[in-house]
Amino acid sequence: MRSLPVFLLFMVVLGGCGLQKEKKLDANDLHFAEFYGDYLARSGVAPKGKAVPYTDLTPAELDTLFARHGLNQKIFDAKLKAYSQDPQLWRAVLEHVQKELHHQQ
Repeated sequence: MRSLPVFLLFMVVLGGCGLQKEKKLDANDLHFAEFYGDYLARSGVAPKGKAVPYTDLTPAELDTLFARHGLNQKIFDAKLKAYSQDPQLWRAVLEHVQKELHHQQ
């Protein structure tokens, strides 16, 4: 009888681990996603089936892109570090970018 509460607690905890909610993007994440989508589009990323040559952005072009989106290398690096520590959030950002690129094409 004493093990029933422990078992129920274990089941609740185990069930909670399986319920991974989709990450919501805040304004900063959406801002980063806009920058990243713009970067990919300018680099030649295209949907499957469309041949577009890949081009490296020059440092000046990258600086212009940062300025256009109100970012800099320091902010960019900080966001990447944050996303590396939260793979679910990074996945949500990438999915947002993918949807936006698909709509632009």
